[in-house]
Amino acid sequence: MNTLHSINHEQGLYVINAGGGYCCLGFTNAQRKAEAVAAWLGIDPPDPAQQGTPEGYAAYLEVMSQGSKHEAATRDRCPADLHAQLIGLEGWRVEVTDQDDNTYRFIVGRSTGWMPCHLQIARRNSSGGPAVDSRPFKKVTRLYKAN
Repeated sequence: MNTLHSINHEQGLYVINAGGGYCCLGFTNAQRKAEAVAAWLGIDPPDPAQQGTPEGYAAYLEVMSQGSKHEAATRDRCPADLHAQLIGLEGWRVEVTDQDDNTYRFIVGRSTGWMPCHLQIARRNSSGGPAVDSRPFKKVTRLYKAN
């Protein structure tokens, strides 16, 4: 798993073997995550000039591996994928307005693992939800504590 299948330069994607199929990781997203994890670890980030190359993907994997090992040794979780406007609102039902003026309501959840992200939980009895988009919101309103 995580082995590079191919590189799609036209769409800016690493195509990765995933069990019986494939998944994709954007060059820009991989570089952003690797730079954030490297900053958290206090190490040099991957060279941006390697984006879109097998070496760039290998450098991304190496930084992610170091992050995972650090968390296993220290129990310190990397906050880089948490949405800045939602930190501290875990368990709250919120209403957000995105950059396209769309309004959503959800309970702010938080994933597990060494690099958690915020989740959009539909209802109290939901067992999960999609990751919150990393783009900033125009507005975030706390509605009530959901749990």
